[in-house]
Amino acid sequence: MSDNWKRYIGAENSHLVDFGLPDCDAFIHQSIKNDLTRLVEAAAEADLPMTIVSSFRSFDQQLKIWNEKWQGHRAILSRHGRRLNVDQLSNIEKYKAISLWSALPGLSRHHWGTDLDIFSKQAITDGHRVELTPEEFSNNGVCYHLNNWLNDNLQKFGFFRPYRIYQQGVSCEPWHISHISTAGKMLNDFPYEQCQSWLAKSHILDKTFILDHFEHYKEKYFLNICDSE
Repeated sequence: MSDNWKRYIGAENSHLVDFGLPDCDAFIHQSIKNDLTRLVEAAAEADLPMTIVSSFRSFDQQLKIWNEKWQGHRAILSRHGRRLNVDQLSNIEKYKAISLWSALPGLSRHHWGTDLDIFSKQAITDGHRVELTPEEFSNNGVCYHLNNWLNDNLQKFGFFRPYRIYQQGVSCEPWHISHISTAGKMLNDFPYEQCQSWLAKSHILDKTFILDHFEHYKEKYFLNICDSE
């Protein structure tokens, strides 16, 4: 695999291209550009324009998010959106709470450039502040109509939602879409040993505890996704 394994964990980005969506900086895996273009254009034709609020995220970016949550410098939420007090959580409670919404560095699907967080462009234009909560995609949410359209059309363009429902791992994330074939190949070929070694060399907080739970995270969160059908 040579050094290509680094692109699986967000440590290398030569496989990415700028999607070129107006008013949006989105770097994506080059192999998904055509399908993503067709998806975005079809949504716009349905009068449901969407934008990308998060695309590729590097290992270092994910590490910063994780460490800030671990320290309580960034909000940690329960599955139902309640803010938790980090000072009252044990390491295992903190690890489980963070993993509901944020991936362990190296094991984020956002490292691949195949996974995107999308949102209603109209809602943002109208002044809505994006929070990425299930409520925004529910019956009374600003992304309700877009959500319904995605339910009916997402797979036609080669995408699915890996966290469509809660399966005792990552929380339900209706905004998170993934390219079926490219992400599937990344998952099948994932270099777990190299990922764990890279994590061991990083500045992640409470490193021994985290490394001891690497296999747990792999099974409980990383591999625990919804089917693409």
